[in-house]
Amino acid sequence: MNYRSYSDLSCVIRDNIPLLQSKEFDLIVGLPRSGMIPAYMIALHLNKKCCDIDSLVNNVALKTGSTRKSKEDILYPNEAKNILIVDDSIWSGKSLTSELLRMPDDIKSKITTLAIYSTKKVRDDVDLILEYLPTPRVFEWNIFHHSIVERSCFDIDGVLCIDPTEDQNDDGEQYVNFLLNALPLMIPTGKVHSLVTSRLEKYRPQTEDWLKRNGIKYDSLIMLDLPSKEERQRLGIHASHKAEAYKKSNQDLFFESERAQAIEIHRLTKKPVYCIETNEMFTKGKIISAIKSSNNTKKSYLINLLKKLPKPIYSTFRYFYRLIG
Repeated sequence: MNYRSYSDLSCVIRDNIPLLQSKEFDLIVGLPRSGMIPAYMIALHLNKKCCDIDSLVNNVALKTGSTRKSKEDILYPNEAKNILIVDDSIWSGKSLTSELLRMPDDIKSKITTLAIYSTKKVRDDVDLILEYLPTPRVFEWNIFHHSIVERSCFDIDGVLCIDPTEDQNDDGEQYVNFLLNALPLMIPTGKVHSLVTSRLEKYRPQTEDWLKRNGIKYDSLIMLDLPSKEERQRLGIHASHKAEAYKKSNQDLFFESERAQAIEIHRLTKKPVYCIETNEMFTKGKIISAIKSSNNTKKSYLINLLKKLPKPIYSTFRYFYRLIG
């Protein structure tokens, strides 16, 4: 499972700015909807005007912010001499081809097409490709609305809704109130194959009620058949419970909230796991995007790991970190 985040998208664009500068484009055009994201990134890097495909076809007046003036003084798309049309990815090429058919002949001659990611290394239906990315693939901007949802298992807390606080997680009245009124987090498009949660079976009615009221469709809801929160904590089978259900389901992806559990589910199943907490894809024994994370994110990971050490060891690490910091 290949995965690219907004950060990955930004990096590949920035790495190719010299190439794009050399082409001397004076207008950047994005294909709705996801093509608009890289189009605006490129336009801001190059300080060029940007618009959507309909504005290009209909020659709608170009707009610019009051704090930044672009290099060219073009007011309408048809004044541009060198146009770059951008989409985030290309697979069959049908979307791009259909949009180009809408172009007036005088505009077509000015157009260069660009796809950030391509399923083929070489192709004749787009002029420029920034990165070869074979299928199966998903992006941060479409992962919850991709057809992969129908072939996936989903955790609930920290994925579909926010996590309960310590006070709410009392295995009693406050927890029931949380289950019925939890704020939605990420609502997937399409029907999820399996919801696999460490919530206890006795809370099935409240869980099903919340899922129905929030429009979440699913084939099955798999919960832990244990008597209490204390028993669940004693056994510590959160990840193994999810991994077992993931294996049996024969699905392609697991959406997990917590990083430690995501790592363990991946270790036990050797199958792709997407971690919501850290925006990482664990696949084929490696972590995608972790090494590309920001310094602040890496520091946060390190601090969280150190806090799990015995207190004397953690205190020693903290002392020396401050000493050399």
